[in-house]
Amino acid sequence: MTATLPSLDVLLIEDNPGDARLVEHQLRDPQVADIAGDVTLSHAESLSEGLDAVDRLSYDVLFLDLGLPESSGIATLDRALEEVSEIPIVVLTGLADRETAVQSIQRGAQDYLPKDDLDAATIARTLRYAVERHQQDQQLRRKNERLGKFANVVSHDLRNPLNIATGRLELARTEYDNVHLDEVADALERMELLIDDLLTLAREGDSIESVKPIPIVPLVDDCRRNVGLEQKAVVTEAECAICADERRLTQLLENLFRNAVDHNDEPVTITVGIDEGTFYVEDDGAGIPEDDRDRIFKSGYSTSTEGTGFGLMIVEEIASAHGWSISVTESDGGGARFEITGVEFEGR
Repeated sequence: MTATLPSLDVLLIEDNPGDARLVEHQLRDPQVADIAGDVTLSHAESLSEGLDAVDRLSYDVLFLDLGLPESSGIATLDRALEEVSEIPIVVLTGLADRETAVQSIQRGAQDYLPKDDLDAATIARTLRYAVERHQQDQQLRRKNERLGKFANVVSHDLRNPLNIATGRLELARTEYDNVHLDEVADALERMELLIDDLLTLAREGDSIESVKPIPIVPLVDDCRRNVGLEQKAVVTEAECAICADERRLTQLLENLFRNAVDHNDEPVTITVGIDEGTFYVEDDGAGIPEDDRDRIFKSGYSTSTEGTGFGLMIVEEIASAHGWSISVTESDGGGARFEITGVEFEGR
């Protein structure tokens, strides 16, 4: 284990005096100093009071009760995350709120502490790991920001000569009718697709900052139109909402739709639905050979001459950024079935 942390300033937002005294008592235990370093505790009885304290003072960790008078449940965490994104948040919860606690982790909390199980060693480890994980998250965020900036610069520098080449090609076509010019046009178009996909990959690896419930039916319909599919080509068998980043979920669905179209010679019907908590997108096309299923999300995999080989890799990056897992199997109609687990739904 690395050296102990020198000191931690902790803010507790808790309206129950008894629970607040319990946390304070446990933090005085010598085990806390041994594991997490010296801890100074401040206490606020409401979310507003706590957020005001954060604006005025500097804290290393925020302990947040989700059952406050002015706010309760996930809405409390969402508001806190929006205003104190630079501080790791540990949620305090009752044993009956474990499901809410897990949702809190998915939303952005570093950890959760069941109030009925509080002890000094658990609090100390939670403090230390929350700080260390938050530092790692911040480093990863900065790394991704640098990667995004680099990708933007490279994209711009690549597009300039590409635009010049495309312009010159159009001029050449006004003077010459040559099959080689068609091949040049195809190559330039493929370069444009590669640049777009590489830029998307650089962006989609970022962690998700915030999610909201996205109704499935209108989203699927928008994605269908964006890909250029007829209404009858896509069937939606779910009417609830998915908690996700809307832009990225749109990209995920559109890539899966394009994958179904590009990798089947005949028109296919795509079905979007939920099966026992698993979100799926499937088609009735030719399917994906079982030997290829372990590598379809790898860079460069494609059985289509039109594709870049990055479409499904982007899909996996988006799923991973949400904390989801994606796999592929065979649909009942013999086509490809992409299953996404770990998704949170509303309205089911």
